[in-house]
Amino acid sequence: MSELSAEQSALRLSPHPLQRAGAFALTALAGVRVPDEVVGTMFGDATAKLTAAAVQAALVRDTKAEAGFLLKCSYSLWPNSKMNHPRNKKLSDVEVTEAVRAWRTVPAPESWPEAGCALCDAAAVGFFGKSDIVLAESIAYRNTTPRGHAGLALCWPCVCSFHALPFGSHLSGGPSTIVHTWDERLAAHTARRQVHRNGLLITAGAKPASPKPEVMALAALRGYEHRVTAGVELLVFTNNNQEQALSTHAVDQPLAEWLRTTTRLPERRTGLACLLRACRTAKGSGAQNLAWRVFNRPESIPAVLASYLAARTEARGMPVPESLAAAELIGSYLHEVMHMDEKDLAEIRRTAQRVAALFKPDDTGGKLTGFHALFRAGRGTDLRNWLQRHSVEWVLTRPDDGAPLITENGFELLFSPSQDGNAWFFRQYLLTSVLAELHRRGWQPKDAKTVVEDFDADAIDPTDAEALEEGITQ
Repeated sequence: MSELSAEQSALRLSPHPLQRAGAFALTALAGVRVPDEVVGTMFGDATAKLTAAAVQAALVRDTKAEAGFLLKCSYSLWPNSKMNHPRNKKLSDVEVTEAVRAWRTVPAPESWPEAGCALCDAAAVGFFGKSDIVLAESIAYRNTTPRGHAGLALCWPCVCSFHALPFGSHLSGGPSTIVHTWDERLAAHTARRQVHRNGLLITAGAKPASPKPEVMALAALRGYEHRVTAGVELLVFTNNNQEQALSTHAVDQPLAEWLRTTTRLPERRTGLACLLRACRTAKGSGAQNLAWRVFNRPESIPAVLASYLAARTEARGMPVPESLAAAELIGSYLHEVMHMDEKDLAEIRRTAQRVAALFKPDDTGGKLTGFHALFRAGRGTDLRNWLQRHSVEWVLTRPDDGAPLITENGFELLFSPSQDGNAWFFRQYLLTSVLAELHRRGWQPKDAKTVVEDFDADAIDPTDAEALEEGITQ
């Protein structure tokens, strides 16, 4: 690479998400932290690692062989390339090696077109198509080259970024997944994690067990020590000849930052453990299901936690210790992710304190069970009637401050008919806040027979524990 000009041996970032992911992977392979540092000899040494891995995989020739995983992946990354050409089985090792190296060598300068790189402002070294570029930004482009069209004009650093993409991707042998973000420091962090994980996978040929891409992204976020400044996307893609696909699953910046704090802030870790328990099902661990919800149905997170807390309270016959942490976690989600006004959340907490005061020492567990039932879907009117009815009782035993059981603003927050309202979320928050306040007061029904064990934040599914450990140590 020493004969390359400075422009053609200096790594750059473009607006193309897949090029950026590859550039950060190449940066990690070079052993530095930012793409701007990958220049000259360092650029040449890093790209030489890509070529060596491609040659090693091509020489395997059999995708089912122990060391054939990268070769198998190449059909979904660079179909029709010298790396996986059908004739390779009939060629000698020397011939295959020469063909792959020629493919991964910059074109001769005299063949360079008089065109600029389509992704950055450097000069292009050639026109490139399906065998080098994994995908365009949209599946609508189909990533095919029409007759008479030479391909996409690219500079050599951008081409090499696409060659490096698998090192920074979650590889499955079929569709691949990358974590993309415009937060460049976070992008470098996730690329380093993935390049390290893929080292054994690509260079040694062994396929280690690994979690789903969503779980890996979740662990990377929780293990990140800096504030997240941009949203995070999971890009799932395949470039094979049978079916091209590119799908995007996005997490906005507020949710990404909130997830990071669930491990970084000690006061939220117990709530996170409770949330993982809430997401656990017979078919999947809490970490897997939470990660799926984060990328597909983030709005369901508060309800899942509230429902779990109510079910656990009913099963134990009294408010459980983790109620406090769960209520705090839901409140932080509503404020930081859904941008609900802290004044409104404080109004709900004050209402919860007054509602909790309605539970007397001689009340039975049936009163608490009936209260839980008011928060089920479709029972908003029943909850409203319950609050109005008990407001009379509250007036008869009104405290010195003269505050009503629920204020006019509280009714508006809990029962607003507006489609843009957050009434359902406020009701979930009221439920968890009441349970938290009951536990804080030490309330137990007179017919309670179950002793509630202390909540152990570490007593979670082993898969969840592994995901948490990844988020802390990597």
